[in-house]
Amino acid sequence: MNRRKTILLTIALMLFLTFTGCKKSNDPSKTECKNHYFVDATCTEAKKCPNCNATEGEPLGHDYAEATCVLPATCKRCGATKGSALGHQWIDATYESPKKCSVCGITEGTALEPTVVEITGSSTISQNETSSYEIQIPADMEYGIEIDDETIVSLVSCTDNVFVLKGLKIGNAKITIIAKDKSITGTINVTVTEEIYKIDYTKKDNVNYPTDLPVDYKTSELPLSLPEPTKKGFVFLGWAFTDEYKNSFIDEYDLSKLWKEIPTGVSGDITIVPIFGYPRLQLVNFESPVIDLKTTLTLNVKKMYLPSSISDSDIVWSSVDENVLTIDEFGKITPKSVGYTSVKATLKEDSNYCVTVGITVVDDLSIIDDALQFIIDANCKTVIAKAITVTGYQFIYSHKLFGSVSNFGFFKHIVDESIQTPEGASNRPGDVYPKYYVTVHDTASSAADADAKKHAEYVQNGGGGTSWHYSAGDTGIYHQIPDNERAYHAGDGKREYKLFDTGVAFVEGGKGKITISSDGYYEIDGQKTIISVPRKPSGEIPVTSEINDIGIRLVVENGMYKIGNTWWSTDYRRIGNGGGNCNSIGIETMVNKGSDIYKTWQKTAKLVAHLLVDNNLSIDDVKPHHFFSGKNCPQTMRDNKLWENFIKLVECEYEYLTKYSDCTITFTSLDKTYVNSSGRVIKQDKIDRYVSYEVTVTKDGVSKTIVLTSLIPGISRTYRG
Repeated sequence: MNRRKTILLTIALMLFLTFTGCKKSNDPSKTECKNHYFVDATCTEAKKCPNCNATEGEPLGHDYAEATCVLPATCKRCGATKGSALGHQWIDATYESPKKCSVCGITEGTALEPTVVEITGSSTISQNETSSYEIQIPADMEYGIEIDDETIVSLVSCTDNVFVLKGLKIGNAKITIIAKDKSITGTINVTVTEEIYKIDYTKKDNVNYPTDLPVDYKTSELPLSLPEPTKKGFVFLGWAFTDEYKNSFIDEYDLSKLWKEIPTGVSGDITIVPIFGYPRLQLVNFESPVIDLKTTLTLNVKKMYLPSSISDSDIVWSSVDENVLTIDEFGKITPKSVGYTSVKATLKEDSNYCVTVGITVVDDLSIIDDALQFIIDANCKTVIAKAITVTGYQFIYSHKLFGSVSNFGFFKHIVDESIQTPEGASNRPGDVYPKYYVTVHDTASSAADADAKKHAEYVQNGGGGTSWHYSAGDTGIYHQIPDNERAYHAGDGKREYKLFDTGVAFVEGGKGKITISSDGYYEIDGQKTIISVPRKPSGEIPVTSEINDIGIRLVVENGMYKIGNTWWSTDYRRIGNGGGNCNSIGIETMVNKGSDIYKTWQKTAKLVAHLLVDNNLSIDDVKPHHFFSGKNCPQTMRDNKLWENFIKLVECEYEYLTKYSDCTITFTSLDKTYVNSSGRVIKQDKIDRYVSYEVTVTKDGVSKTIVLTSLIPGISRTYRG
């Protein structure tokens, strides 16, 4: 009975527990109630009680990630898949990258290998040297150049398949070329070495040059000895820079500048010339060939390029006529009587080394009349004898210029009036102006037949619109336009001669130096004037260095400075003076090849002096064409620095006309081999030669004669290789 009762109680308890455990909670936030709870929903199942499998709500559903190249679409929660992987979309490999998937970016393998090409060219260049390199690629292929150190080399240019490099400093640089599509590449290693400079030698005739002459040098090699060339009869003195030594006199040159070696500190390409001295005796400090009976004179000779063992005691002095003067063993002269003779210095051991000079003895130097003194003062103690460069528009040529023994021309002044320019011609306007200047030009026509007559005829026939008053050459002087008329020769248009008050007072001892102030006014000796300078077309103010190198017209009137009319020449970029065409008499001098250019200049000087006298002008009124327009004219005279010498010729002729025109002067050459009948030097020896000439001055039936001496420098004195 008890056992049955126990079984019934157990069944009743189980039923109670069952009904009370499945009862749902009224709290919605709780998933379990008493002994019952829900498991979270999944992609495919709703919430579910594991005890009773009761469910609640809906399954979550799959959340698929997109398919990739290697995976199908896959649920992010449960990993379930659908479909298949996309597969790789491969892009072919290039010269820059390997094979690559366009979808996922994954790569496979390596990039294509570029073709390596050769770069041909020098692997070694020197500093500042340029060198070309050629690349073996198609001509139309684009490429770039990379330099790993641009302080070593730089890229100068690149055209087609050739590029040019320049060495900058010592070192190594790697140069790489890469095609734009990277299909081709190439490299070259370039070493930059120390710069190599060229040595050029100016070769001369009759000079024996060593076979081992260096042709280049590096600064690290300096000093570098130079071998010595030889020349028969001469002594090698050293090497000189060609430009520096051009047209120099050896005896006036600083021989310490000559090289026996290229010294430390030199750089750059050089051109050198061998310099030789001719061994000889040379008279020095010989001031005057005229002495009086009361004068004692000591002559001195210099042993030029002779062995140092030769002393003064090895020199023998002698007088050709001891009745006129004697000379002792020390070169001391004692006058004996009025007359002319020559003295000679000879090397005792070799009579080939000698020097001779003529000397005139007069009664008393103090009583020599002015006319005779004029002739003495006109004497050229040393005659011009040098090579000059003559510039013509046809060609430029070298001319051996021989001067005269006197600045006075011993010939008649003749002007040919037979070639006249017709009135009314286009180049002869005919208007008359007062004359304030005489203007000297040269034709710049080097053709042999371009003489004075041809140029006079050229003006007569229209002159291409140009004209001038006189054509002067060694064969004659032609007058083709009247002096008082305007002519077209100076390049300053119709600008007339004018003077303007400056507001600056003349100061005794002042230099009259004209400069330009920063605000564009002329200054005189630093004092600002009221005259504005002409402006350039741009409005810019010219600077002082742009004034023509003869200067600005400056005169003094009533204690005040006045400045002439000025203008800016755009052709020659210089400030010029007005009054060239209107107020000056123009002379064209000839420079035709084969002519005696110095004779032309002496004839022109005589003409200029006559024009100065005829027009009441002064030496200061003689101007080169350059004064008016800035043009380098007369170019041959100016380039060879002989303008001042020309003015000396004019001064001498002017002095004769204004002081001694009533005197008759006759000339006789005593050395006709070297000096002609008009005083022109016609020959030059290897060594110095003293030549003598006789001049007689006659006035009012009274004649006085004097013998003078001039030195013709030997060829050995001049620039000589």
